[in-house]
Amino acid sequence: MIGGDKYVGSVGKASLAIIALMFLSLTTLLSLWLISSYETAVRRGDERVSAASKIVAANANWLNSLARETLHRIDDALGPSTSLPGPDRVRDLDAAVYDLPPQATAYVIGADGETLYSNDRDLRPVDVTDRDYFVRLRNGADEYTSPLIISRLSQRQIFVFSRRLERNGVFAGVAVIAFDASILRPIWDAVAIGENSIVSLIRRDGQLIARYPEPAGPVDMRNHKLFTDYMRKATSGTYRSVSPVDHEDRLVGYRILERTPFVAIASADIHVIMQPFWEDAKIAALLVAFALVGALAAALWIQNLIKVDTLHTRQLADALRSNETLMREIHHRVKNNLQTVMALLRLQGFEPEAVQKLNERISAMSAVHEQMYGFDQFSGISAREFIPSFVRTLVDVHGRAVSVDFEIDDIVIAADKATPFALLLNELIANSMKYAFDGRASGNIRVMLHATEGEESLLTVADDGIGFDGRSDSAGMGTRLIKAFVNQLHGEARYNRLEGTQFTATLKLAD
Repeated sequence: MIGGDKYVGSVGKASLAIIALMFLSLTTLLSLWLISSYETAVRRGDERVSAASKIVAANANWLNSLARETLHRIDDALGPSTSLPGPDRVRDLDAAVYDLPPQATAYVIGADGETLYSNDRDLRPVDVTDRDYFVRLRNGADEYTSPLIISRLSQRQIFVFSRRLERNGVFAGVAVIAFDASILRPIWDAVAIGENSIVSLIRRDGQLIARYPEPAGPVDMRNHKLFTDYMRKATSGTYRSVSPVDHEDRLVGYRILERTPFVAIASADIHVIMQPFWEDAKIAALLVAFALVGALAAALWIQNLIKVDTLHTRQLADALRSNETLMREIHHRVKNNLQTVMALLRLQGFEPEAVQKLNERISAMSAVHEQMYGFDQFSGISAREFIPSFVRTLVDVHGRAVSVDFEIDDIVIAADKATPFALLLNELIANSMKYAFDGRASGNIRVMLHATEGEESLLTVADDGIGFDGRSDSAGMGTRLIKAFVNQLHGEARYNRLEGTQFTATLKLAD
């Protein structure tokens, strides 16, 4: 029962180990899948913001070119004088700014700060002589691009391109193109990199030019890692950062525009970029949850089966012990009954020789039952254990100095073949002891039992006595019994006279 419990326990542990291994394999595969999904999401995010920054850069180049060309046309349309233009000059100026988008407004400001021309029909007098886009040019700069500023006319966020106007080498004023920051909205729509994304233009000195969605006001980014680190290493790239404007975590693509003051920026919300990964993570979590529930259910089911199987194993073990005890008791009682029969025969007053022969045969049957219950060999007896003990007992009964040699293979004699085999061996040994050593005090008997290639076994009983060929016309009871037992064992027998008597028989001793 202990061995059975250990076996059941081992099977249960092995089953649970297999379930655990399968669960571990699933989690490993899902982990590898999630790693791949994460890397794919990051790679595609880099590709998206990089492509978006190219779109922003292309539009920034267009704005820069448009502004520069328009300012040049305004300068040409003003002619040799920048004084208040007449109707013809106004028409020329209108033609110069005709291609500007609705978000752009053109101005011509005289050296004294007076507005000489504008395509803004709602224009009202405003002093701009303190603005950098005026002051820098008055101080000698040819062109200027402003950072984000608040318009004193519309109170909107704007950025300005300005050009110095000179006549005869003297500062004559400035030409200005002011873009409303909302001009970035169509660009934001075009890049389409998800909710909470940003497009912006920044001057190379770190001053924000424009951003959509619009910030609360001007932003100085010169100490941001984009300017202190990334732009020093490469003219374009991507990086992850928390925005200094709204403190949102984003993946940023940047691109420095050569021959312009612009750095084009496109940034996508990191949650949008990683959304495919999080969707895969949810699927993986559901799979793991289902697998875990399934594994736990299987483990509980197996544990229950183990308990049931253990109970059945113990019940079977108890039944086996009961059967073994019963079989031992039966064989013991049979042996005792046979001994009782032997005692009754001695009391009946039959001829001593007949009683002895009968007792020897009954003893042979009794020995079989003793072997069975003594060694728990109920399905069959071990020839190697039974034959030497049984034969020596038979030899000792006759009180002669006869030596016995054995060559016994490891053969199991079936329970239903054991009794006729023992009776056969009894008759053979009895014949040798009775007839082979007539007139001698000593001798030798060899008993051999070998397994053959088929299902049969070869029994050999040989002595060095006077010899007997088994063909006597007056065969006695012993000889007839030997033939009967050989037939009962489905065998064939023969005698040889080789320095004594040698009996050989092929017998079927197995089931």
